[in-house]
Amino acid sequence: MEWYRLKVSGLKSSRIRFLMGIYKEYNELLNESSYKLKTILKCDRDFNLIQNSKKDLKEYEKLKIYMKEESIGLICLNDKEYPELLRKISKPPLFLFFKGDIKLLKSEKILSVVGTRRNTKYGENALKKIIKDLLSADITIVSGLAMGIDIIAHKETLKVNGNTIAVLGCGIDIFYPEVNKKERLEIEKKGLVISEFPLGTKPKPYNFPIRNRIISGISKGILIVESPLKGGSLITTEFSLDEGRDIFAIPGDIFSPMSKGCNNLIRDSKAKLILTGEDILLEYGWEQKNKLENEKKLPLGKKNKIFNILKTKMNLEEIKSEINLSTGELLSYLMELELEGFIQSLPGGCYIRKN
Repeated sequence: MEWYRLKVSGLKSSRIRFLMGIYKEYNELLNESSYKLKTILKCDRDFNLIQNSKKDLKEYEKLKIYMKEESIGLICLNDKEYPELLRKISKPPLFLFFKGDIKLLKSEKILSVVGTRRNTKYGENALKKIIKDLLSADITIVSGLAMGIDIIAHKETLKVNGNTIAVLGCGIDIFYPEVNKKERLEIEKKGLVISEFPLGTKPKPYNFPIRNRIISGISKGILIVESPLKGGSLITTEFSLDEGRDIFAIPGDIFSPMSKGCNNLIRDSKAKLILTGEDILLEYGWEQKNKLENEKKLPLGKKNKIFNILKTKMNLEEIKSEINLSTGELLSYLMELELEGFIQSLPGGCYIRKN
């Protein structure tokens, strides 16, 4: 947190970024000779501000006490906790305030979910269906805690105790929107909330395009659920395309204004059309946890053969024609497979493999 002394002293972010490129640790800057520092800075005002940051610690210490009381953490661009993907974007944030599990920023499987604040029922249902597949592969879901698609993504993740990160467009000490306060507090306990904005920063409209580059920057890919022709989701998309991130979009009703953004992205080959969460998992080679578990648990031998036979709905006689077993033996194996959760029985004496 030591680098934040420069911010408190009034030094511009561009100058702090410049100094971070020269000195890996704040102590290196602290111990630099005045002559060399003046030579590097070529600006007496900046030099004086840095000198003040070494001596006048009143505001800085006050900030540290408040952050400790409120369990607010702070990492900077040079810290090992800083996510590598975000560090590589064209203008990474110098500082990130956080509440929650900072280790989530180092997750190998991070996907952002963005969309309109005025989602339709179609968008909500599509997201719920797709996010279920994504969470089964232990993916960390990132969104912006806004109304609409954002909060649906967070809620669905929290329901199954999945990992989620909320990126704010205001200071981390501000609750916005107020209606999502309950989910915000839950994310602080179970996931991670981050913001680059100084404490006390109000949620001004121009903050949100700025924060969108973080949503994009910490993620491997971005899922657009519903979006009109203009809006924050498409701003996030532009950031993502510039930084080489993968864009996925759910197609929608051609008559719905809330689907025009997604449909146009797909039409213009800026986004990959997806219909299920598995489409994204296949793109990255990410395995669903339940599938891996089933593969490990499935026994060898005749039960395994029966399981492989049941690629489509089949009745008892159809299964018997594929394997040399008596009716009693086959029924016994089928019952075991059903109890173990690998197949299910259907009306009419038929069986089918579970997905």
